[in-house]
Amino acid sequence: MKPVARLLSLPARWLAPFLLAAFALTTTGVNLVMQWREVDQQVTDSETRRLRERLGVEQSRLSAETGNANTLLVRRLVGGLGLYSGMQHAYLIDARGVVLASLMRTDIGLPFADLQGLYPELAGVKPLLAEPMTGATLQVARAAGSSLLFGRAALEPGHELLTVVDLSQPMAVRFVGMRSQVLRESLVLLVLVALLALLLHWVWFRRAEQLARALTSMGEGQLQARTGLQGRDELALIGAAADRMAERLQASHAQLQRMNDVVDRSPLVVIEWDNVVGCPIRYVSPSIAQWGYAPEPLLQGRMTYDDLIHPDDVGQVNAEIDCYLKHGPDTYRQEYRLRCADGRWIWIDDRSALTRNAEGQVTAISGVLLDITVQKEAQIAQREQAEFQRLFYELPLIGMAISSPHNTGWLQVNDRLCQILGYPREELLQRTWSEMTPAPDLERNLALLDRMKAGLTDSYQMQKRFVRRDGSIVHTEIHVRAVREPDGALKHLFSIVQDITERLQTSQALSDQKGLLEQAEAMAGLGSWLYDSHTKHIWWSRQMYRNIGRDIAQGPPPTLDDYLDCLHPDDRDRVARFMRATPSNRGRLHAEFRRHPSLGPERWFRGGVECRAMAENAGHHYSGTLLDITQIKQAQMNLERINARLEQRVAERTEQLSAANRELEAFSYTVSHDLKAPLRGIDGYSQLLQEEHSERLDDEGRQFIGRIRRGVQQMGALISDLLDYSRMERRTMEHQAVELRPLLDLVLEGHAADIAAARTELRLQLEPMTLQLDREGLAVVLRNLVGNAIKFSQGRQPPRVEIGSRSEAGRRILWVRDNGVGFDMKYHDRIFGIFQRLQRAEDYAGTGVGLALVAKAVQRMGGRVWAESAPDQGATFYLEFPS
Repeated sequence: MKPVARLLSLPARWLAPFLLAAFALTTTGVNLVMQWREVDQQVTDSETRRLRERLGVEQSRLSAETGNANTLLVRRLVGGLGLYSGMQHAYLIDARGVVLASLMRTDIGLPFADLQGLYPELAGVKPLLAEPMTGATLQVARAAGSSLLFGRAALEPGHELLTVVDLSQPMAVRFVGMRSQVLRESLVLLVLVALLALLLHWVWFRRAEQLARALTSMGEGQLQARTGLQGRDELALIGAAADRMAERLQASHAQLQRMNDVVDRSPLVVIEWDNVVGCPIRYVSPSIAQWGYAPEPLLQGRMTYDDLIHPDDVGQVNAEIDCYLKHGPDTYRQEYRLRCADGRWIWIDDRSALTRNAEGQVTAISGVLLDITVQKEAQIAQREQAEFQRLFYELPLIGMAISSPHNTGWLQVNDRLCQILGYPREELLQRTWSEMTPAPDLERNLALLDRMKAGLTDSYQMQKRFVRRDGSIVHTEIHVRAVREPDGALKHLFSIVQDITERLQTSQALSDQKGLLEQAEAMAGLGSWLYDSHTKHIWWSRQMYRNIGRDIAQGPPPTLDDYLDCLHPDDRDRVARFMRATPSNRGRLHAEFRRHPSLGPERWFRGGVECRAMAENAGHHYSGTLLDITQIKQAQMNLERINARLEQRVAERTEQLSAANRELEAFSYTVSHDLKAPLRGIDGYSQLLQEEHSERLDDEGRQFIGRIRRGVQQMGALISDLLDYSRMERRTMEHQAVELRPLLDLVLEGHAADIAAARTELRLQLEPMTLQLDREGLAVVLRNLVGNAIKFSQGRQPPRVEIGSRSEAGRRILWVRDNGVGFDMKYHDRIFGIFQRLQRAEDYAGTGVGLALVAKAVQRMGGRVWAESAPDQGATFYLEFPS
């Protein structure tokens, strides 16, 4: 556990890339093992099919020749098996177990049991020989844990053909390709892991470190520091919250500093006493200098505060303080006179507060002292004017006015009212509010004023319009209060005027928006709802009622179970789990369900729920939508039915195609066995006639035999080409990485004898190129094109063949060019048809299948083939494959 603990203690920016790399390496290893097993099985299946086909071809020939006791021909046929790729041993064994024919002459005549002791690789054939061949005449098996493939064919009369094929070479070829593919996949996976690690570092770990640094700076008192994180992820939300916290702290700190500066610069004097004997002063603000005193004498006790209070006021002040100390309140206000250093007396407004300990005893007294001498002297003379100013200027954002109740004229207005009505103060005071009020608002206003004059009310409120100076209309809300004489008669009308034009416009816009939203919900079939778990309040939109089929007068269902009763019984449990899955951090949840059949025709809905936790653990706020998806659901079900019918038709067509393929397989088997068997007999007997009885025939007879053998060989070649074309049509194309140059070298090696015999000049203009194609298909194409180029250029001096390749944007192009007889381009499409020849068979041998086979193979590999030529100017065949 300690290594795991140490590993988990690593920083996430190191641990995450390490875990990702470990995952990539593990995935690569598992993939390599699985692909190796698949390749081993594929090679075994492929070679088994090839060996079965070969044994099937040789079975009939050897059966015929063995029955005719033609030992020489039998040994030749068995020796011809050595040309089979990977063939190590081939034995023809009679009923006594004696070897009649073999790839090695030294093995002929020996008992096969002795050869099993001589060659260790033949030990694996014992289990195969131990099983009697019941029913099947062919057996192919691979020994467990070995790369050898054993074949067994029953011959007549009582003979057997045993073969041993080594699979090492095709296994090695497939393993090289698989290893390259796995290496590429591993590199890609490692690169993706590295990119993912970089992305995590860039998106998460780097930003987390940035957040930590910013929080550290904030904790050290650097409140101007900011995280600078953007986005909506968790780190960004934490960073935004930290930034807001720092901004609030910085604002609070700045506000405190400003308050201290304001206090120091203001006429206020702050003072604090200790509640002990003598009431020593512990703090005095520097602003006491405005009265001619320094703080030091008061703080050092050389001067007491009682010495500064007027003798007529000191007794009353101390008596009030003693009462407050005993009975409270802890905040109080006093007014008294104070002597300045120059001898003059000023009035002080003292606002004090008491500080008590846990036992309720006062430990300190703090006071805020303000010089109110001017206010005191003018208080009586300016009381009424001060009342007017207080009413007008304590609410500077509201229009206020004083008007006469007799002639509706303005007596006093503030600046805000002038702004609302658009008049300068002097011009507005010369007008009356009645001439600025349009009908019918004027009639309603005058009716309310008459009620106030009659003493029925002391205030009224109404919404009314005013005509502004520029002729526009402003909507206002006015509050009018009566100021009466002592006898009850109206003295003044005090009015508060608020501009509500923008509020009315906003209200109308909200009403219009609500109407548009309800219309949009109705058009989209989208209902919405809200639920507050704290207040238990539920709200449904109108479309929600229409979707469920519930009467709006009933209101929304009061509980979740009541809501579930509105849904289809088959969907109830699923929706219940869906609704109770919140609250969670999974964002918006969705589910599809139907309403109850009793509420109307079947309707499908897509419900969505989102939950948001409220502050201070006050519960959760749920919001959701209900979208009518009936048409979509019906279309989906129709599509599923159509897909089912389509799948049935595809299955029927697939069965028809399989039947056609089986018929084609049967035809190929017939061609490869029933047609070639008589030809082999004709060829064998004509060869024996030519070799053993030619001296008994005249020249014309020998000429007839030669023509027979050439015709048989031509027919055999034609059948072989037809079989190759059929196999190309039916074989599975295995796309793999194919290097062009090594494959071309193998093709040229196969044509080496023809190139040397015709003395053909060979030119290669190849770019290094690897193609994702079927290797055997490309080999067939190159063999036919190179063979045609050598054949049709034999009459030139000298014959030349050029093979090249190049890469262009999005494609790879190969070409084979010769300087042979060429052809007319009007026959271009004809040359790629089967059995289509432009030259006489007497001039150029062939079956007319080669170019058709090329076209079919290129088509199966997803490419394109075409030719360019002119009579006696040679021909160039192009191959194009996507890169």
